[in-house]
Amino acid sequence: MRARIQVLSTITTVVITMTVFAASSASANGGAYVEFDGTHHLPGEMVTATVYVAIPKSKMGLLDRGPFYAYVLPPGTAIDAERGLPAGAIGVGTWTVEQEKQQTELTVTFTVPETEGDYYSFGLCNDPCTVNGFGEPVSGVLSVVATAREAALLGDVGRLHSQLAGLKRDIRKQAKGADQQIASASAAVEASEAARRTLTEQVSALEGRVRAADAAVEDASRPFADPWFAAAAAVGLVALVFVFVGRRRDRDAAGRDDVVPERG
Repeated sequence: MRARIQVLSTITTVVITMTVFAASSASANGGAYVEFDGTHHLPGEMVTATVYVAIPKSKMGLLDRGPFYAYVLPPGTAIDAERGLPAGAIGVGTWTVEQEKQQTELTVTFTVPETEGDYYSFGLCNDPCTVNGFGEPVSGVLSVVATAREAALLGDVGRLHSQLAGLKRDIRKQAKGADQQIASASAAVEASEAARRTLTEQVSALEGRVRAADAAVEDASRPFADPWFAAAAAVGLVALVFVFVGRRRDRDAAGRDDVVPERG
């Protein structure tokens, strides 16, 4: 059981190492990545490798410097056109070059060398090694395993990693969708609150107008003066008339007394 756990742990570590190495290699070189017709290979197995390169017009002359050979390189190494092949490089075949309209296809079929299980670099160079690419380096990673069982386990681990990556991607999408729904709901709540405030202000304004209209109607229907006040005013007016008439009579009487009758 311990041995099985150790093997699985080793396989997982190797898969992660290969993934990191492949990603870093491709991003660092910015070149054309070699693809194989399988994932994990046994020593002595026949494998076909393919790579597509877009060759700039200024680099088309490099094709005349072939033939170009495929090399299995020690893990973590690469072909440097200035320094040549790294130590331990194993030539496994010759690349076939086929021109297409917008790109060039290179293929090679080779036998996996008798090496220990590991992830080996894979590259291209001419002889002497002065061209390792055509405007961009050609590179890849060849997975060599000791047994078919190891290859199957590695395949299972790879599929699990792919499923895990898919689940993480789905979770991110769902989380993003949930965030968008929350943002949309918050916006709807804010819009509803703003509409409520507006309606409240409109209702308050209408109530104020209604109160003003009621006050105006009440003022218009109210009598000009209170009846008792009117009666008192009438009495006062009559009294003023009597006073005025009395004074007028007194003046008239006084005027008659002052007149001296003429004697004959």
